[in-house]
Parts: sequence; C-alpha cells; structure tokens
Amino acid sequence: MSANMPPVDAALGMTFLLEVIQKLSFARDLTTVREIVRHAARRLVGADGATFVLRDGPRCHYVDEDAIEPLWKGQKFPLEACVSGWAMLNRQAAVIPDIYADARVPHDAYRPTFVKSLVMVPIRTQDPVGAIGTYWATSHAATPTEVQMLQALADTTAVAMQNVQVFSELEDRVKARTAELQDANSELTAKNQQLQTAHEQANRVFAAYAHSLPGSVLDGKYQIYEQLGSGGFGVVLRGHHLMLDYPVAIKVFRPVPGNDSALELQRFFLEGATTARLTHPNAVRVHDSGVSVEGVAFLVMELLRGWSLANELTADGPLPLHRAVTVARRVAEVLAAAHEAGILHRDIKPDNVFLHHEGDEEVVKVVDFGIAKFFGEQHSAETSRLTKTGRYVGTPAFVAPERVTGDVTDGRSDVFSLGAVLYEILTGVSPWTEEQLRDIASGASRHLRPRPLRKFRPEVPLELEELVNKTLAWKLADRPTAVELAGTLMGIACQLPVEPLKVKVRLTDQALLPNVKGSYAGRPKDDDTGDFWLSGIQ
Repeated sequence: MSANMPPVDAALGMTFLLEVIQKLSFARDLTTVREIVRHAARRLVGADGATFVLRDGPRCHYVDEDAIEPLWKGQKFPLEACVSGWAMLNRQAAVIPDIYADARVPHDAYRPTFVKSLVMVPIRTQDPVGAIGTYWATSHAATPTEVQMLQALADTTAVAMQNVQVFSELEDRVKARTAELQDANSELTAKNQQLQTAHEQANRVFAAYAHSLPGSVLDGKYQIYEQLGSGGFGVVLRGHHLMLDYPVAIKVFRPVPGNDSALELQRFFLEGATTARLTHPNAVRVHDSGVSVEGVAFLVMELLRGWSLANELTADGPLPLHRAVTVARRVAEVLAAAHEAGILHRDIKPDNVFLHHEGDEEVVKVVDFGIAKFFGEQHSAETSRLTKTGRYVGTPAFVAPERVTGDVTDGRSDVFSLGAVLYEILTGVSPWTEEQLRDIASGASRHLRPRPLRKFRPEVPLELEELVNKTLAWKLADRPTAVELAGTLMGIACQLPVEPLKVKVRLTDQALLPNVKGSYAGRPKDDDTGDFWLSGIQ
C-alpha cells in the first residue's frame, strides 16, 4: 500500500523550499495557501500523506490533505485529543517514528488509517495558528534535516497566511472605498445633472427674454433692434440712442446659475468701468451702464463695423509689413494709455483687436476688457477682489510667463502679449512650438526663446525682428514699456513702404454674427456685411 515519494536531499530540499516560498508570496487567499502547502509538505520529505490543520478555538480543524488514502479532512478534534493540538499547545514539532509506541497519539483514531509514523510541526511557534502533518505508511524516523525543512515550510506558511489576511483587509477597504466613491460619484452626477437642467432652463428663459427685447425700449432711451451675438456673460444687441440719435451696441447681463451672484454682476460692470477710464480713439468706447427699471443690467458701447484681426489672419494670412507694424503700434498706444490709467488688459490677442471701418478708412480698436485688472496706486482692494480668480486667465500662446507663475506683473505683461500678436501677424504662425506652448501653459519653463521670425518671413527688417524678440523676453525687466514700443514701431513704420488698403467688404446694416468666446464664423465675403460688435462676449 505504501507509495511514498522519495525524500528530497538537503540541497535539493532547500531549492524546492525556495520555489514554494515564492509561490506562497503570490497567494492571495487561504485556499491557494493550503493547496500549495499540502503538496509541498508531502514532496519535501517523501511522505505518503500530508495534512493542513488550522486552530479553531479549542479544536483542531483538519482543513485539507494530500494522502494515499483518506485521513481526517473536514473533521475537528479537541486540541488535547490530537497530535496537531499537542504541537500547537507545546509550540514545537512532534516527531513520532512509531505511532503505537507514543502516548500522544490517539491510537483508536489512527487504526483505520495507513499511518505508521508521522511528524507534526506548528504553524508559527509563537502563538501557533495551525499545524502541518506528514505521514508514512511504514516506520520512518524523520531526520533533523527533514524536521527543519518542514518547520521552515510551516514558518513560511504563517507569513503567507498573514499576508492573505492583510490583503483581504486591504481588498475589503478598497471595495468599501470604491463603493463610497461610486456613491459620491452618483450623487455628484445627479447634482451635475440638476445643475445642467437648471442651466438649460435658465438659458431657455433668458433666450426667450433676449428674443423679446428687439422692438422694445431699454431704460426709456435705447431702442433695441436685433441680436448681434451671445455668450456665457450675456447677449449683445444693436440699439439706438433715441434722444441723441446715434447707433450703439447694448450688452445685457445673463443671470444664469453660476453667473447670478452679486459678485458676477459687479464684474460685469467692472468691464464698463475699466473701459470708461480710457479716452483713446483706438479703444472701444463705453457710453453708459446701469440697471433698467425692469431690472435689466446693461452696458452701452459703440457699435463697431468690420471684423477681428483673427478673421483677417484666417482669411488673408500675414499682413503687409507696414500694416502689421501700424496695427501693433495702435494697440501699443492704447496699452500705454491704459497703463497710465492703472489698467492691465491681460488678454491681448488677435481676437481682441478689431479692424473697424469708417468709410474707406480702417481704425484699429482694442476690445474686450472683460478680464482687465487695475494696478499701481489706483488699484483698490475691491477691484482686486473682483479680478482675482485663483488662476491665470488668458490664452497660452499670448500670455506672459509671469502671469502663469503668479509673479509680479505690470504693463510689460501686456507688451509680451502684443509681441506674440505682432509675430503672428507678420508670419502667420505662433512664436512658440507645440511643446513650448505646453510648457508655457503649465508654468514649467523658466526660459524660452521664440522661433526665429525671419525664418518664416525673410523680408522682415532685422530691426523689427530684434524688437519683437525684446517684447517676448522671458524676464519682464528686459521688455520695453508700451510707450517705448509704440515709439519704436512708429520709427520702423516710417522706413517701410505703405501698401494701399484693400477694402473687400461693402458695409451695410446687416450684422455679422460671432461665435461664442470671441471666435468667428469667418470673415465676410465681398457681398457680405460688416456691422459687428465684439467686447467681452464670453
């Protein structure tokens, strides 16, 4: 009946034991542990059978076995009535060459089995949690080496069982945390859906209200005509001052969720207050602001006719040299006036430079002071509260690095943005590579140089390229002021040939509608129109 495996010698035993230890290190449940151990114990000492026993309070639970004949799998015995209990209670191995000659063995329980000899080792000698038993069908006196290997296996098993317990606890915690997060996400999704629904309802109400405005009179003095554009902050409509008899653009505040606080209303009026402080022919003019008797918050600004510099670039590409320098000079002059008044524009880009047409003449207009900020002595705590957002605002391709990093800013931050605009209207491309743009947006870079301008347009004078590079200097102190930039551009313009302005648009009373956030559906064609409003449609 004996079919015992040949015992493994010491050297091979250690190699095999290391393999078993590695397998146990990957075990994540007790079933895997006991399956590995019962097979390994039998093979390690060439036994005819092996059992895996766990302590269950005052009893020994024979959980698993690997033997030539059935033993006691699934049964439980008092600790004092079995050899495995003796090994656990005494915290040492029981080596029994002849089971019928040893008083620790319950002979009646063993007579029906094939067992003649056994070794039982505790799983963990300090506070044992179980035992591993090996059995032989013939008399076998286990050697000290065999006992040591079995005890090493048992000690490793104790570590594996502890790992299983820890892993199980962690898994339970992860499951519980995952369930909590799923509940929180479900709650957040529901709230977002509610918010979205509220936004949609508010937008529908506001849209219906905005559509009802044409044909009405606002604040008793502004006749309202059609809508010119809309965005998150409000809608812009064509209007007419009834008493003074001149056309205007009227922006109406949109009080929807997320934009319906007193602070947001103050920010809405701050744009008007900021723009009103500028008296410059190349800055969009604000005529009036207030809240009508019907409770409508509004800004009244000049009505512009034409299109943005961004549209010009999209339609025709880079500007002729003299025109590009002139456009940049006019913007610099507006910025110089703004800086003198203690105002930073903070969002100079082609979308916010408007090419306004009066007859056959083109007038450059700087628009959208929606995120402007006061600075210097005239800067107040109240306006600081209204303009702080906790993060930089602007477009990465045109924003100054100190704006991203939160360092000190002044008017030369706007000069940096204008330098990027001038580079683009001269070349048709950004001064920055895609990788550089990512670094700028993240604030990760501490020094970047623009791509060589004359690589894209060789006919640009060297003096002009050097000026653009100065405006794009990474350190604020290395850049010219807006006043200095305007003066230098005037000198360069005098040396450039003047190209005749090609008027491609017949200006009528029809409106060219913008998309949201100041982007446009496209430049008007020759038979299209030009009445157009842009300022702070966000």
